[in-house]
Amino acid sequence: MKPSRYTFVLIPDHDGTKKQFNLSRKFTFLILFTIITSMTVFVISLFYFTPRVLEFNEIKKEYDSLVSERMKVLNLYNELERLKEVDRMVQKALGMDMVESKDGNKGLINPKDNKSIDLDLIYNIPSILPVDGILTQEMIEKYDDFSKQHLGVDIAVSEKTPVLASASGQVIFSGMTENLGNLVVLFHGNEYFTYYGHNASIDAKLHQFVSIGDTIARSGNTGESSGPHLHFEIWKDGEAVNPLTYFPNYNKSNMSVE
Repeated sequence: MKPSRYTFVLIPDHDGTKKQFNLSRKFTFLILFTIITSMTVFVISLFYFTPRVLEFNEIKKEYDSLVSERMKVLNLYNELERLKEVDRMVQKALGMDMVESKDGNKGLINPKDNKSIDLDLIYNIPSILPVDGILTQEMIEKYDDFSKQHLGVDIAVSEKTPVLASASGQVIFSGMTENLGNLVVLFHGNEYFTYYGHNASIDAKLHQFVSIGDTIARSGNTGESSGPHLHFEIWKDGEAVNPLTYFPNYNKSNMSVE
């Protein structure tokens, strides 16, 4: 016959009065069920939520890093605009001024010879490959999942391969970043920017003017990188654009997977 009640006795290690509790069979099993259920829920919650908390912290860290890098570039761009305004004032003081020609290109007029010096905008549009290698990662735009965004292309090359300026422009960032390692950012005018990341070393100096095809860095494996390659981005009017639009030849050696 099953007992209808259970007796629990608590005996202290040292001298003392022992305590005794009598509980009904139903109430005893209810307590055991509650304890087992609570422990099970706790263990399941621990295994379910812990990885997600870690993943969230990692995504937040990456997001903060990217925002910090973009803010640095934005601040440098604003500083560049300020310097350009100062330059215009100096030109005016020297008797020179910026004019726009019939074809829309801007140039300088020297009052002594009254001739314009054209600035050929075709060289300020990304038009040559920064490196010759294998495309290992395409651009990925997933606005609903920031962790899977990839705002440029990855091109596998040997360590210390010369990285060329894809277009003529001015260096507005040259230094180390957490995500893209040794990074060079060029401003090309007409709201064009190009990014060159994960370099082993940087040749171009901050505020330096470079011509299309100039060596600005040497490819490497710095920052968050799994092997020697170049991370290359093109930005236009404040938005990242797919470099394959400008360089369809990359598709011939495309080994990337999403």
